[in-house]
Formats: sequence, structure tokens, C-alpha cells
Amino acid sequence: MFIGLQIIGIVFGLTMSYLTFVYYKRRDYDIEALFVWLAIWIGFIILAAFPSTVYGIMQELQIQRTVDFFVISGFLIFSVLLFKSYGLSKKNQKQIEALVRKLALKRGEERIRHKKP
Repeated sequence: MFIGLQIIGIVFGLTMSYLTFVYYKRRDYDIEALFVWLAIWIGFIILAAFPSTVYGIMQELQIQRTVDFFVISGFLIFSVLLFKSYGLSKKNQKQIEALVRKLALKRGEERIRHKKP
């Protein structure tokens, strides 16, 4: 792997680790999310710094180039995160719909009460 790509990968991992910590300090992330994301970014930094650690896996999967392995791994991780994000989005949508329905019924009942003197 080219040293330039390694440096870019390490800087990217460090930047994302810092941003993760900033989000935690602003209370956008809880402690669990902080540890999960920091583990991901630290793993990313280690793999960027020492790409030879994945050679055994690459041989088993018959992948010739390290960059190809990282691209394939990135797509897999992205797919998992996208799937989880979609699930959370649907869950939030259902909760919002239930809340709006509850508020609409409550306001409707209040209007009916005010009309009957």
C-alpha cells in the first residue's frame, strides 16, 4: 500500500476520532456510541498504518490487492450502517406518527369539550 494512502487514512481516522469525541462532548452521542465509534476509528487507523495485518484474510478470500480489500470491506460496512440507519429511521417515523395521532385526538377532544357549554 502506498505510504501516501496510509498517511491519508491515519489522518482521516484521527480526524473522525476527534469529531466523535466532539459529538460526545456536545451530548449528541452517549457513552456507548462514543466507544463503538472510537473502536471503529482506532481499528481503521491500525489497518491504515499496518495493512499487512489483513494479508491472511486476503489470501483466504483470494483478493490480490490491499486497496481492493479495503474497498470491499468499506462497501460491506457501509451497507450494514445504511441498513441500521434505515431501521432507526422507520422506527422514529412510527413513533412520530403515533405521537401526532395522539396529539390530534387530544386536541379534537378538547375542541369538542369547548363547544359544549
